[in-house]
Amino acid sequence: MTDMPHKPSRRRVLGAALAVPPALMLGAQSARAASWGAPVTVNAWNRISGRWTPNNELETYTPDCVWYEGDTLIIKAYSAGGGVYYSGRVESSALYGYGTYRFTASMPNGRGLLPAVWAAYLNPWLPEFDAAEIVGQNPNVVYQTNHDTNNAQQQFSRTNSSGWTNAFHTYSFSWFPDHIDYAVDGVITGTTWYTSPPGTKMHFIANIAVGGDWPGNPDASTWATADGARYLKLSSVTHTPYYP
Repeated sequence: MTDMPHKPSRRRVLGAALAVPPALMLGAQSARAASWGAPVTVNAWNRISGRWTPNNELETYTPDCVWYEGDTLIIKAYSAGGGVYYSGRVESSALYGYGTYRFTASMPNGRGLLPAVWAAYLNPWLPEFDAAEIVGQNPNVVYQTNHDTNNAQQQFSRTNSSGWTNAFHTYSFSWFPDHIDYAVDGVITGTTWYTSPPGTKMHFIANIAVGGDWPGNPDASTWATADGARYLKLSSVTHTPYYP
């Protein structure tokens, strides 16, 4: 377990709703009780628009950096020059309760990038459960972090000597009334014991942050790709309900 820098609260700005075709559906996690529902594909999103400065991040989110290619949701980040960076962020239009939140994602690498797939209540911000965050210059480590309603944090990490980025992996957490199990590719990485406030639900969220307190700032190597951009790709996002 590794402690990460404390994250301050952040504002959100909602963009237009994005209607999308259904993604590939993943099977339900093995039931630990007779109260699991069937997996639901998350396929309706709000695309975020606006400058993002919390945590000293540098990006401006724009709906132009979010689109679908077949059933794969694409999020793009790029430099417009002069220290101006554009990126994409989506938040599910619906809220979801207890159950397994599962993202099958190919995350980008690149110095100063922080791609993430996660969930949060948003109004107010906390709680926040991070299924995966990867510091772009350290692609061999994925972090999974629990933020409770007071922003007390517990973080787990998993190392892959071959790297996590630019390949599809499944990042998930299973949220129960008294704890959260975090997993990567179906293998549990850690458990946070936590009593959730009654009635709390979460938005699914995916984004690429550029710069900021944790990853630091990008440099020329970040954009040294064929088209000068980096991409987060989501082939499947599902919620498998759990009924206490």
